[in-house]
Amino acid sequence: MRSVLGSPGLRRHVLAAIASTGGLLFGFDTGIISGALPLIQREWHLDTFASGLLVAVLLGGAVIGALVAGQVCDRLGRREIITATSATFALGAFGSGLAPSIDWLIVNRAVVGLALGAISVSVPLHIAEIAPAKSRGALVSCNQLAITIGILLAYIIAAMLGNHHEAWRHMFMAGSALAVLLGITSVALLESPRWLLWQDDEQEARRVLGELIARPQDVDREIDRIKRGLAAESESSLGRLILGRGRPAMVTGMGLYFFQQFVGINAILYFAPSIFAKAGFDSQTAALLATVAIGILNVLMTVLAMRLLDRVGRRPLLSIGFAGMALSLLAVGLTFAAFEGESGPQRWLVLLALMTFIACFAVSIGPIGWLMISEIYPTTLRGRAMSIPSAAHWLFNAAISFSFLPLLLHLGDGPTFGLFALFAVTGWFFCRFLVPETKGLTLEEIQEPHPERPPT
Repeated sequence: MRSVLGSPGLRRHVLAAIASTGGLLFGFDTGIISGALPLIQREWHLDTFASGLLVAVLLGGAVIGALVAGQVCDRLGRREIITATSATFALGAFGSGLAPSIDWLIVNRAVVGLALGAISVSVPLHIAEIAPAKSRGALVSCNQLAITIGILLAYIIAAMLGNHHEAWRHMFMAGSALAVLLGITSVALLESPRWLLWQDDEQEARRVLGELIARPQDVDREIDRIKRGLAAESESSLGRLILGRGRPAMVTGMGLYFFQQFVGINAILYFAPSIFAKAGFDSQTAALLATVAIGILNVLMTVLAMRLLDRVGRRPLLSIGFAGMALSLLAVGLTFAAFEGESGPQRWLVLLALMTFIACFAVSIGPIGWLMISEIYPTTLRGRAMSIPSAAHWLFNAAISFSFLPLLLHLGDGPTFGLFALFAVTGWFFCRFLVPETKGLTLEEIQEPHPERPPT
């Protein structure tokens, strides 16, 4: 790979891009279900229970996939599970497209869920362990960028396929093509040098670092630093990590994912066309175009976040993001309350406020959630430790997705978005007082006690 790709910096970026194809699968499936589900309901006359089960089984599979992936990453390595995940997703997506009945579709969606749960652990973990401290934020955030691109791609494909008979089958099968792409390109991935040194394979770790670092003396320095970090890690089991010195890191990871979901991001992404229709966009095409605009903005602001994370830092972006999300969600709620039944001014105010919300989310907690859980745990437990907040992420996703429509029905539009704004305010305080700054620190330095930042 050295002769083909040139500089070590370029190789790191290419490897991060390859691994991030897993995020593309994640985002694509998140976006495509919003277009596929109404067509499935119409073709098979699904009731509310069956429709809910079709969504729930994927999220349940993702919880299991995340927990299993953590164990596999620590035992067998970071690279191998990415390849296995691509095959699992391809089988589930292709099987979903061919499903002859709702029962078979549910089974295949569960398989896709297993793959998505594994992706949510393995991809940010792998990228974090091959990235240098000075650019780790940007490289790990390639995963979040790929997620946003996948969501946008799904919106576009759903719009292109339209509402014709069995279009949902083609939507799911398109995901299998992306999984094949990941499977083919994943053969170029390098194993994590930190995992190799943990397994006492210094020769292979030295070879991998030789691909990623230009000067031989820097390879020696990096190996020494990783060895010292491994020797200093005192926790030998996940239970001791959670109950002992690593408990603040677990609280940080769980809290970041809680607030990432409970500001309502997936409810807005899943139900964006319905929200815009309620706001007064009087045609399906207009609502869909507004949804695509949200998707484009999500991508562009994630690119901006990648440029800022390693310059500004994690905590300042979180503070700005949560403050902006709180204000924009409050604006959505007040707009629905003040202009109920008036489609003229309401639709544009709602669109502007939701675009502001997406921009603030994409530049802060969107990428930083995935980034920080890949940074704050020790190498020897990183996979298993990451699997817990990752599994919680899927549970929080399920909770907010299933509660959104009942909240709209029982509370109304304004109070529902006001509740999301309250979670954003609480998230600001959580990040201000309980989240450490990791900008510019190596993964080993993050594990060291530091008097100027909250402990990890």
